[in-house]
Amino acid sequence: MTLLTMPQRAALVLAQLDDDRVQRVLASMSEVEVVAITAEMASLPVMRAEEVEKVVAEFEDEAGALVQVRQGGIELARRWLRDRLGASRAAEVLSELQPLTQERPLVFLNRIEPQQLVVFLNDEHPQLVALVLANLHADHAARVIEEFEEGTRVDITHRMATMGPVVPEIVEKVADELESRLSTLARSGGGPESGGVSSVVALLSNTDRTTERQILSGLDEVDAELAERVRSEMFVFDDVVALDDASLQIALRSVSMKEMALALKGKPQNLVEKVTGNVSSRAADDLLEDLAAMGPQRLSAVEAAESAVVKTVRELVDSGDITIGRGNDELVG
Repeated sequence: MTLLTMPQRAALVLAQLDDDRVQRVLASMSEVEVVAITAEMASLPVMRAEEVEKVVAEFEDEAGALVQVRQGGIELARRWLRDRLGASRAAEVLSELQPLTQERPLVFLNRIEPQQLVVFLNDEHPQLVALVLANLHADHAARVIEEFEEGTRVDITHRMATMGPVVPEIVEKVADELESRLSTLARSGGGPESGGVSSVVALLSNTDRTTERQILSGLDEVDAELAERVRSEMFVFDDVVALDDASLQIALRSVSMKEMALALKGKPQNLVEKVTGNVSSRAADDLLEDLAAMGPQRLSAVEAAESAVVKTVRELVDSGDITIGRGNDELVG
């Protein structure tokens, strides 16, 4: 039997999941954790099928025990930690965990399937739903918002974007109410969020394009200025040059090369090469000539050129002429 460290066992279990579930697990980890576990996965030794099955079975047993602890409350958690770590260390761990669970009372909802969560939230006031979504992981909030009806989506995201700081006691009261209705689940770490444009950007960046367009279109009617702020934070100049070559070539045919040259002022050489590599030789020469002849430019002028380029590309995206890929997109053969 091959002896594995705990990180190796975690990597082995992760290797048994499909890509979608792996991405969802990795999304809940810190960057350091992701690097560590993928390094372990890359260096796993060759193992027999029965060895893999044994590790997975052990993981299932341990996971089942953890569920029991979460459902059993603080006393069962204290007993479990005392048995595993000793009374002194158990007391230290609990003293660290309890403040965290008090600070971020709504994060336990990340463990609930989006469809189920919508059933619980569907009859609630949109302001309460906005508060809840602002406290979920962005990718989970995106899955939840997709389950609501179109008109409700716009109302909720508008409320998220314009939400100010929330008194912690209100968040705790909401969490207590929801937890009483979802009594088999428990809370775990994190701190209440206040919403805002950044929350909406994170949410929409994880939705499908149809949902994103529908919500932004609705926000245009409710608050056009706010909708433009969301768009500007969702898609920036660096995203333009990060387009695949085919899409970038289409975009560059609609962009003024002089404006592009100004937008590229002060940018890294690899960005300049990405642009010149996707236009004709003559257009590339002209762009490089403009860049070389260009003296110092005001930052405001460069940013205005960037905005003009981004606006043109966004129009091409909205018209369907080019497509911006998403992390949750899948290829269809």
